[in-house]
Amino acid sequence: MSYPMHILVNDFAIRSFRETADKDYITARMAYRARLIQPFRWSALHCLEKYVKGILLLNRLNAKNLGHSVLPGIERMNQHGKFEINLSADTAKFIKNLEDDGAEDRYYLVSYDIEPFDISRFDRAVWEIRRYCQPLDYDTVGMNGKTVNSLAHELDRIHRAKEVYEKGTCISGGILEKIIAKRDHPAREALIWNNLFFGPSRRKFVKMCPDWEAGNSPFFLHPEIIEEVVEYVNIPKDIAEGVRQFAKQKAAEKARAELAAKKDTKFAVKQPGNKG
Repeated sequence: MSYPMHILVNDFAIRSFRETADKDYITARMAYRARLIQPFRWSALHCLEKYVKGILLLNRLNAKNLGHSVLPGIERMNQHGKFEINLSADTAKFIKNLEDDGAEDRYYLVSYDIEPFDISRFDRAVWEIRRYCQPLDYDTVGMNGKTVNSLAHELDRIHRAKEVYEKGTCISGGILEKIIAKRDHPAREALIWNNLFFGPSRRKFVKMCPDWEAGNSPFFLHPEIIEEVVEYVNIPKDIAEGVRQFAKQKAAEKARAELAAKKDTKFAVKQPGNKG
């Protein structure tokens, strides 16, 4: 790949993935603050998967066929890239919950729940991943004419910042950095609200209510509607099949309960001394 093309592809990765992910990040925080949990989870997953795809593209690794997932892309980077993205156990658990609980679902086809303080877990996930979404593996030419690769130096820089819990992500000129610097930016309040990882303050803790929320999908409450619904709208095949199996399970449980109730009724009628 020619050098001019290399620069243009990097520009595409930053503008199409990192910058749109930055906007998804703020959108997710706004939704969480407004207690719109489903849009929060949807935007959070989109945000994180775009950062990972941007990292893969910046390092010229295949970012195809990942869908709305995060961990498979990180695993792809760790296996085939020149460096690894190390996530904390809490961040990996938060992302896995998003992926496993259908955060990509826009139509309430599956049930959902969040744990208290998930907004802070999301902030930390962005803080841990986003720092790698920038060109790190490039060459520079010194005054002595020698070419030096920057990757080791760049990785050392961002890892040292992470070890001391430095706010931000070692990125210059990003969307988040510009919003934080511009005090009158309309998105600034949503970005720095109760944010321990991004913003100008040095606070070590924030006061938050330990809110918890869950919701049951209509398919969980009434799986028997699946065949009627698929006549009118597109339902992913895996979800439709899962609902069908769940409907069969509930129907079998209902039949067993009705049979047990009939047996109990007959037993009560045959009791000695019963004049009924």
